[in-house]
Amino acid sequence: MRPFNLAIALTLSRILIAPVFAFFFVRSFHAASPALWLWIAIGMAALIELSDALDGFVARSRNQVSDFGKLLDPMADSLSRQTIFLSFMVCADHIIPLWMFLLFLYRDAVLSILRTMCAYHGTVLAARRAGKLKAVVQAVGAFAVLFLCLGISCKVPWIPRSVWGRHPGFWVMLVPAAVTVLSVYDYIASNWRVVKVMAVSQFFK
Repeated sequence: MRPFNLAIALTLSRILIAPVFAFFFVRSFHAASPALWLWIAIGMAALIELSDALDGFVARSRNQVSDFGKLLDPMADSLSRQTIFLSFMVCADHIIPLWMFLLFLYRDAVLSILRTMCAYHGTVLAARRAGKLKAVVQAVGAFAVLFLCLGISCKVPWIPRSVWGRHPGFWVMLVPAAVTVLSVYDYIASNWRVVKVMAVSQFFK
């Protein structure tokens, strides 16, 4: 009997927790006690980040590293993080605009295509510092927005509801947006040889 693959379970948990986060976060803007709903959403976001931090460590420590896990991990990261950003966009306060959500979404789509292109050429898309920095900055930005929303719901006097006509969370998320753009450039530039070969082979075959 094969041992239970805890690493895969942790990775899958992000996909399952993400819609729960979305429900509580979006619902908080219409609830009689928004702070309670936001605390639950914050707890769900914390579980997502904890899962992301632990699954790789668990896989290595229990000798459960697998090809399936390597494919599932970036997909779970993308689905969970994009669910959080989508929730920021569609909530009643419309914290981030459509263009910013699409920027986050398209970045993950480009990396997915690039990962496939590298695999086609027999190489692995290696993790880069820009990608790791992006993940950290996006996580910090997401939690900053969540706590801003919590502060606003609790009517904390020094947290404004609007800054220059925008939710304060919008200005916070500009930093992750900029780092996201830089990470796309870094990945494409470092794998330009593969991109160029694929482009030439398809356009001039």
